[in-house]
Amino acid sequence: MDNNVKPCTFMAQEVYGFTRPSYTFLMQRVWNDSIKAPLIPIMQQVPYAVPVWRRILPVISPSGNTSRTANSSPFSQKGDMPVKEVLNLQPGELVQVRSLEEIRSTLDENGKYKGLLFMPEMEDFCGKKCRVFKKVRSITLESNGDVRVLKSPTVFLEGVYCDGKRHSDCDRSCLLFWREAWLKRTEP
Repeated sequence: MDNNVKPCTFMAQEVYGFTRPSYTFLMQRVWNDSIKAPLIPIMQQVPYAVPVWRRILPVISPSGNTSRTANSSPFSQKGDMPVKEVLNLQPGELVQVRSLEEIRSTLDENGKYKGLLFMPEMEDFCGKKCRVFKKVRSITLESNGDVRVLKSPTVFLEGVYCDGKRHSDCDRSCLLFWREAWLKRTEP
């Protein structure tokens, strides 16, 4: 057996890692549901409380940021996104996989973007044109049957799957999960 071959980490197994809510997200949910929500009606009844509330909120909020909008994600990356993150891709649309350099600019120190690993098998598709096969909204974990909802736009591409060459010729042919940030629309 070749020592350079890494054991297969099926993307289906990786899903658990990129669908689990972060600690910051959980703390923000506790803050919003348990502390902030019951206080709002009370604070609105006191005429001078609203200006005081606006001054206190940034100090006591766990995130320290109360300007978060409904569409913003608690999983946002640090720094500026070098690519457009949400394309709202639909099945059948033609896309081009971004260059390896563009994709690497979106990854964290663990080679992940918003928790999803950019697998070495995916490098072979960089720069190629493909059609969107399907939007991935939820998945079922093979390990325990749990259904997980994906928070960031993710798609499968037609004919794009793991060939197993980097995993001791695994013949499972797993579909690869693609974040929309790794793709761009293109013309035929």
